[in-house]
Amino acid sequence: MIKRYIPKNIKQFLWFVFKSPQRNWVGWKTLITDLKGYLSIWFVRGKIHRITVCVGVKNRSRHLLDHLIESMNRADNRNLLNLSVYDCGSDDAGNLFEAIQEKWKGNLLYCRQEQPFARSVAFNNAVRQSETPVVLICDADMSLPADIVERASKYTSNKTAWFPVVWYTNEDGSGRFYTESTGMLCTLKADFFRVGAYDEQIKEWGKEDWLLFFEYYKHGIACIRTRERYFVHHYHPSLKPAGFVPLF
Repeated sequence: MIKRYIPKNIKQFLWFVFKSPQRNWVGWKTLITDLKGYLSIWFVRGKIHRITVCVGVKNRSRHLLDHLIESMNRADNRNLLNLSVYDCGSDDAGNLFEAIQEKWKGNLLYCRQEQPFARSVAFNNAVRQSETPVVLICDADMSLPADIVERASKYTSNKTAWFPVVWYTNEDGSGRFYTESTGMLCTLKADFFRVGAYDEQIKEWGKEDWLLFFEYYKHGIACIRTRERYFVHHYHPSLKPAGFVPLF
C-alpha cells in the first residue's frame, strides 16, 4: 500500500538506482559510471560534432529512402551529417546506390555485399567504413528528429554513449516508447570498437544490442537513456525468430 503514494519521479529514480539492468548484469560499480556520465553532460558544454549515420540494410530500401534519408534532409545542421550504408544485396529498389545518391546529396559511403543479413555484421561494417569520430547506428526504418546533430553531440563523449529510447509506431497508427530496445546508438567510433562492437556470432534478430550496452558499462562508459518522441521507428512486421527469448 505504501508504494501507491510514492511520487512517480521518485519511483523512477529508485528503479534507476536499484533495478536498472546494468546493476544486475554488470554490478554496482555502474552507479559510479552513471554518476560521472550524467555529470559530464549536465555541466560540460560539448561541441557540435560531425556525425556519420550508419545503416545496415537488406530489402528495407523504401524505409531507408522515404523515412531515414528524408528525415536527414530535414535535419538542422544537415551539413554535419554523413551517411554510411552496408547493403547485404538488396533487390527491392533496383540500383539502391543510385537511388540513395538521388535522394541524399551529402557525403555517402556505400558498400554492397551479397550475403545473408545479420544485424551485427552489417552494422559493424557500416561503422567500420565511416570516416567521422562520432557515429550514429540507426535502423533503416527510422526517422530522426530535426535536432539530431545537437542531441547526439550533447549525449556522446569519451565518458558516455547515447542509447535513445525511441517511439515505435504500431500497424493501427498508435505508438509507444520501446524501452525494451537498445538498438539505436550514438558513440565515439573508437569506443565502439574498443568495447568489442556487436557480437558477430549472433546471426538472428535480437540481443546483440543489450550485450553491447553492457560492454560499454564494463569499460566504464555510461549509457545515456533519454525518451525521444520524434526519433520514430516506422511499423513493419516483427522480425523476431520463432522461439525468441529476450534477455530479461
